[in-house]
Amino acid sequence: MIEFRMAAASAELPDDVDLLKAMLRAERAERDTLIAEFEKKLGWAEEKYRAMEMRYFGRTSEQYRPEEGKQNRLFDEAEEHASEMAPPVELTVHVPAHDRAKRGRKTKPVATQRIEILHDLSDDEKRCPCCGETRPSIGEQRTSEYDLVPAHVVERVHIMKKYGPCACEAFATSGLPTIAATPGPAKIIPGSDFTNRTTAFFMTAKYADAIPFYRMEKMLARDGLVVSRATLCNQAVAIGRAIGDLIDSMARDIRSSPVILMDETTVQVLKDERDPPGRKSYMWLSRGYCDRKPIHLFRYHATRSGEFAAKLLVGYQGYLQTDGYSGYNRIGESPGIVHVGCFAHIRRKFHEAWQTAEKTGIANEALGIIHKLYGVEAEWRARFDAGTIDSATFVAKRRGLVDPIVVEFRDWLDRATRSVAPQSALGKAVAYAVGQLDRAVRFVDHELLTPDTNAAENAIRPFVVGRKNWLFSGTPLGAHASAGIYSIIETAKANGHEPFKYLAYLFEKLPLCATAEEREALLPYRLSTSDYAEK
Repeated sequence: MIEFRMAAASAELPDDVDLLKAMLRAERAERDTLIAEFEKKLGWAEEKYRAMEMRYFGRTSEQYRPEEGKQNRLFDEAEEHASEMAPPVELTVHVPAHDRAKRGRKTKPVATQRIEILHDLSDDEKRCPCCGETRPSIGEQRTSEYDLVPAHVVERVHIMKKYGPCACEAFATSGLPTIAATPGPAKIIPGSDFTNRTTAFFMTAKYADAIPFYRMEKMLARDGLVVSRATLCNQAVAIGRAIGDLIDSMARDIRSSPVILMDETTVQVLKDERDPPGRKSYMWLSRGYCDRKPIHLFRYHATRSGEFAAKLLVGYQGYLQTDGYSGYNRIGESPGIVHVGCFAHIRRKFHEAWQTAEKTGIANEALGIIHKLYGVEAEWRARFDAGTIDSATFVAKRRGLVDPIVVEFRDWLDRATRSVAPQSALGKAVAYAVGQLDRAVRFVDHELLTPDTNAAENAIRPFVVGRKNWLFSGTPLGAHASAGIYSIIETAKANGHEPFKYLAYLFEKLPLCATAEEREALLPYRLSTSDYAEK
């Protein structure tokens, strides 16, 4: 294009040398401007290409690899990020003393049954070949091995005795029932062909171990239990109904929490009433506390509308911590709610910009500043969790150390805003940080708040892992049931319960509960593992 214009103009070039030089300088300036614009656009295109390449072919984790060097040490978890990464600025973080794990072989499993098998010589082998006497025993050597017995099906037949009316005269006029019978076993699913423990196994296998029902059907058939996928699905839906009151209690308790974290992820539901069928739906997670014990509440909804999140938080007053999704913005402006942002998402944007720039540029400066903030959190959180300081001291000390770091970060963002191209990956990271920083710094106001929503992301991760295996829910009813079961299991795990043992105990006791108080005593954050340790 430039060559064409110069050739066209050459037919009418002036004879003045100075004018010719001026025209040449103008042409060169225009060429340089076009080249600079082209190189800038090419740079942005290369950034997008590298970002897409990382998204589809690179590691999704920010975890450090030794060959990357200490300066590149980035983590997905706040604790790891704070305790391990060497920042580009000097920083000393005190880590309280802790007990080291004992090295050596891992502890052997505890067997439910022990069988001793004696290996001995025959009488002829014990006899001395010289004199014919039996050789004296001088001891024994013991070795052990563990035998995993495949599952087997046991049919438990319950016989409920029935008794008719007495033949005496008094009974005939007493008005008592004519038939007396012993009650059958209390079932979490009335009329089910399976014991409560077996139903607990089905639910644990799918919702804790991410085994889809179609695969479970084949596994059970190998052990001699023929059960269809439809039966297993019906079991899940029935359990969802059975624990409905518990889920309502969890929703009530979580609205009383001083802090709530929220996140959401996609789920596909095939048979819903929307067009086209199978379009994206969403599983919403709320993480809160009851007496400082965590609650994980999953809810299914067809859309990602912020109106549904607002419905979940009707009447709530306290801190709401979320990522930067705009659907939470209106809720965060509600009276009584303090909207808190997430430093992990801010950090992630700068990490992506640093990666797309092939680990060069000033993005690492922002990562270093954020790292110092996480260092403060790790040190003082460890002291608070260890009980060496109270909550008021923790909040005050953390705020006093974090505030100067935030000021430093604001100054850095102000300088970067004036020097970085807005269309670049780094420019977008800077813009995101500027928009989120005022919310993100509010974590210093409460001891239950951390710099990020990683706790919510970790809570929703088991659902995401399970979704990769079972891919979709058949109906909205199944998705609602799954939300309830995930709520119970993930809350149980967060409070130190082993999922199968807890569900087995819950399914045995819940049908016997006559009052709401009895049912609520079985909630994972109200029940201690010692309450059913012997079960």
